[in-house]
Amino acid sequence: MKRKTPIILATIALISLVMISCGTAKIPQVSDKAPDFTLESIDGKSISLSDFRGKVVLIVFTSVNCKECEEQMPHIIKAYQQAGGKLEVLDIYHIIYDPRLIRDYVTKKQFTAFPALPDPKNKVATAYGATGFPPTNFIIDAAGIIRYKKIGPFQSQEEIENILRSL
Repeated sequence: MKRKTPIILATIALISLVMISCGTAKIPQVSDKAPDFTLESIDGKSISLSDFRGKVVLIVFTSVNCKECEEQMPHIIKAYQQAGGKLEVLDIYHIIYDPRLIRDYVTKKQFTAFPALPDPKNKVATAYGATGFPPTNFIIDAAGIIRYKKIGPFQSQEEIENILRSL
């Protein structure tokens, strides 16, 4: 029994360390580097956050038929158009993953100004801590740093533009 005790204690310690390391995945906060990701758009294009280095990016975690998501989208589209190429928007769908459903939805709602990206298995939403009911919005600066996070919808185009001006 004495020889088994160190083995048992070592096993318990190892299991504890593994459990702690698995549970400490850091959710990025404002001023942290934005986690890079690659998703396939509904058009079949591979899109990575790092593709937009040097530009400000608004990441929108959204869903099909989400009332608040739909209400904020006209504000986002107008801010995107007003920015004249200085803002990129990535519209990430993290509750419904079927590209056909998302394609039909964004076409019907005319939310086609920027890429619609299904997030299979919620991997990107989980990495950003955005797994609650959408929308959750992140603004990433040109250096890839999270500068703003908003849980809930934007209320106006002006709200978005004021945030962008403050960066």
